Amino acid sequence: MIIETDMGNDIDDALALAMALRAVDEGQVQLLAVGCHKNCPTAAAYADAVCTWYGHPEVPVAMSLTPVQEFSDYVDYSATEKDFRKSHGEYPDPVSLYRKLLSEAPDHSVVFVSLGFGTTIARLLESAPDDYSPLDGVALVERKTRGLSVMAGSYGEKKRAEYNVVNDIPAMQKVFDLWPTSIWQNPFEIGKQTMYPGKLIENNLGYAGLNPVVEGYKAYKPMPYDRPSWDILSVLYVLRPELFTQSVPGTVTVDDDGYTWFTPAPDGCHIVLSATLDQPQELMKAEQEMTYLRN
Repeated sequence: MIIETDMGNDIDDALALAMALRAVDEGQVQLLAVGCHKNCPTAAAYADAVCTWYGHPEVPVAMSLTPVQEFSDYVDYSATEKDFRKSHGEYPDPVSLYRKLLSEAPDHSVVFVSLGFGTTIARLLESAPDDYSPLDGVALVERKTRGLSVMAGSYGEKKRAEYNVVNDIPAMQKVFDLWPTSIWQNPFEIGKQTMYPGKLIENNLGYAGLNPVVEGYKAYKPMPYDRPSWDILSVLYVLRPELFTQSVPGTVTVDDDGYTWFTPAPDGCHIVLSATLDQPQELMKAEQEMTYLRN
């Protein structure tokens, strides 16, 4: 797994990363890298601090060199990183790092998880051959990945131009147009159906001592509060796909206003996720089991 995150725009990225690190402990996945697609040293350092605190300082963290425009205010809770140990002093460009990791990976073995904008993944897809691989970005992704789990878009009764899409519309258009293997789209609505309980955060996620994820939640907004599980679900899908309802195959397109549209097609490689009336409870139970430490 490679995680792409807009760490700092909302707090669910932090808990999604914690879930992935717990899955590493359980032998369910290997976390190859975390990329922060904002030109923001504190965001990368915070992701680094979370990986280190959860016992995986070996996970490389990258920071985009491409500034991402913000269309709304956000709390830079990643300043929390100053209270925790980090493993890296500098954070490399993610596209170069991803090309290296993909070139070394077995064919069709890597899943990307996108928890924010499409900025860096679009750059990866447009990348040229280099010393790591003679393949261009699309060909390298096609050979080495089995899919992309992305939190993006909206299909609810009140359709919206969702935040992760509108912050870099051209990039997300390229992601859905060019990504050559499966895409599993986790739209806005499921996260609102699955609220992560603030009481678990107040209980320090079951851990002793300062936890960077818990401190991030506290810095983001005064406790106690429950928070939607948007990004958490994109990690959970990779680990527990059977908990979700999946659409028929089709094609997702992104229009110039940032709205996503799904067209069924037998040969399509895009799947839109949803949850039936009884599934949110099982989703919330699974994400809590995979983030809260029980003795």
